[in-house]
This record gives sequence, C-alpha cells and structure tokens, in this order.
Amino acid sequence: MAIRFKTIFFIVLALFTIWFIYIDRAILTPFILAAIFAYVFNPVVNFFYHKIKLPRSFSIIVIYLLLMSLVVFLSIVLTRRIFEESIELKSFVTGFIKTTKSQLNSLPDFLQPTIKETLIGIEKSRIFSPQSIFSLFPQAISRIVSFFIFLFAAFYFLKDSSFMIDSFLKMVPNKYKIEVEIILRRMNKVFGGYLRGQIFLVFLVSLVLFIALSILGVRFALVIAVFSGFAEIVPIIGPITAGAVATIVVLASGVSNFNIPPFQAGIIVVIIYFITRQLEDYFVIPYVMGKIIDLHPLIILFAVISGGHLFGVLGFILAVPIAGVIKILLDFALDKISLNSSQQKRF
Repeated sequence: MAIRFKTIFFIVLALFTIWFIYIDRAILTPFILAAIFAYVFNPVVNFFYHKIKLPRSFSIIVIYLLLMSLVVFLSIVLTRRIFEESIELKSFVTGFIKTTKSQLNSLPDFLQPTIKETLIGIEKSRIFSPQSIFSLFPQAISRIVSFFIFLFAAFYFLKDSSFMIDSFLKMVPNKYKIEVEIILRRMNKVFGGYLRGQIFLVFLVSLVLFIALSILGVRFALVIAVFSGFAEIVPIIGPITAGAVATIVVLASGVSNFNIPPFQAGIIVVIIYFITRQLEDYFVIPYVMGKIIDLHPLIILFAVISGGHLFGVLGFILAVPIAGVIKILLDFALDKISLNSSQQKRF
C-alpha cells in the first residue's frame, strides 16, 4: 500500500508540475532557457573540469566570459550591417507590395483573393523590421532582470546538474532506480544531442548560405542567411519558408553578379537551398545528431505545430526533443507491458 500511495503521489505531483509549467510558462521562460543553455554547454564544463582540472564554478565563469566576448565581437562586426540590410529590405518589401497591389487586377480572378490576403498578412507582420532579426529570442532575454535570472539559473544548472539528478534518484524506490536511471540517460542524450546539434546547424547553415548568396550577389544576403539559419529550428516548415523567402527576393530584385536574369537566379537559389538541405541530411545530421530523434516526419511536423501554438518560440525549439522523450517513455511502458504479459503466459 505504501508503494502504491507513493506512486500515486508522484503521478499527482508530475501532473501538477506540468499544469503549473503550462499556466506560468511566461514566468518560467528564463529558467527553461537556462536549462537549454546547461544542456548545450555541460560537455564543455565537463571538459574543463575533467581534462584541464578547473573547478566547475570557475569553468562556468570562463564559458560566460568567452560567450560574452563572442557576442560583443559579433555585435561590432555584424549588427550594423544587419540593421542596414533590414531597413533596406523593409523598404524594398513595401515597394514590392505597392507594385503588386497595382497589378492585382491583371491576375486571374481565382488568384486575386489569395494574393490580396497574403499581401495584407505581410504588411501586418514585422518579419522585415530591424528588430525582427532578434525576435526569435524570447522577451526574457531582452529584459535585464530576466537576463540575470537566466545567468544565475544557468550557473547552478551547470554547477549542480549531477547533484540534482542524484537527489532525484534517491527519491526513487530501489526496485525502480536502475530503470529510472536508464530512462534519464536516454532523455539526457535526446535533449542534449538535439539542442547542441540544432545550434551547430543554425551556425553552419547561416555561414554556408551567406557565402553562397554573397558570391551570387543576392541583396540582403546576410539577413536572409541569418533568417535561414534560425529557420532550421523549425523542422520541415522552417527550411522551406526560408528558401521561399530567398527565392522571392531574388525574383523581385535580381542579383548583382554574373549578369543572370532574375528567373534563372531564382532557380539557382532554389538549387542552393536544395543542395544545402541534402548535405545536412546525408553528411551533417547523421554525424552531429545521429539517430537521436527516431520519429516519423508527420509526428515531427505535428509536434512542431502543436509546440509553437502552445508555447511560441520555446515550443518550436523543444517540441521535437519532448516528442522524442515521450517516445522513450512509451517504448519503455510497452516493453514492460509485453514483458509482464509473457511472464503471465508462462505461469
């Protein structure tokens, strides 16, 4: 009875925690970001701690200083150009919308309502404003108080992560401790591997596309490349959207190099995005992530849309690894059920 009561207690506690997280998800944003940060950089802290023999606290401070230096450097090098291209791109889109509206009546009747609604949606959106480049980051990061909460929480997540796991395992009955530890390791592999892989892909895609688009002479190459890199966070939908945006810009403005007509340049951009995607799928993702998330593409698509609808940007980021964790738990439960069934048949 005691074990049953304890099991019911933990189930109720888990349900209450999930409910609380959903209700106060805005308040918990810096803590969730801190946990993501800890998952990403925990291997670096472990390297400093085990290989270089630096204390964990000092290792975390070193990582903070390195990251802040990198942010300052990138801000000096890239921020001015990003804002200039963003302002120019906004003006370009405004002019493009006016031109399209003036020619709307020349389009077939069945296309006019769709094109009109699309133009209205683009006008209302802020996707082409200078601030939109940084809108992928939750509001908590832009607020000083929340930013310090993030730094404070991330510090202790990195410093005491193993202690937190050990404390949790002590509450688990000895009968289930080994199984729970195995599940936690699998969950940790899914979250850590996926998040670190996504950050690497964002950087790699942004760099590769910036080089390719700059060689081709595409206007707003840096803004489009950065947008395309962050679009990798949203599986399936993100890369397609980024490729479509880049193609539309090229079709409307052309390219400055090689004297290529806009239509042919648009086809080249489509090919660039297609090749980049194939290189990711066959050469980068298998080595960076392996088969961490063994899910069907339709499940991934549903998870991403649901996560974005419920939790916004954080939902987009965490939807796939959470779906992977749910799959781990379901597989474990089904294995236990089939094992119990086979044991009952023997007797």
